[in-house]
Amino acid sequence: MGSSYEQRPNDLDTSQPGVRQIQAWIRSRATLSVLMLEGSSLSGVVRWVDNEYLGLISEPGGEVMLLNRQAIAVIRVLG
Repeated sequence: MGSSYEQRPNDLDTSQPGVRQIQAWIRSRATLSVLMLEGSSLSGVVRWVDNEYLGLISEPGGEVMLLNRQAIAVIRVLG
């Protein structure tokens, strides 16, 4: 039986420019448009990011939507 440490995902690599940009959008509370690979589009404010997901809130006080980072095609800043 493996330890829980072996199953833990790698830490978020904040040296990557894309990760740093997402973190800047989180700090500035920028409203984003997110185009998914299958063609749907979502907009909102990124609440947090980890290795696999973005937490996006589409309206103030709304629920956090989990977006798989591998399923995202394009992220644009609105406004």
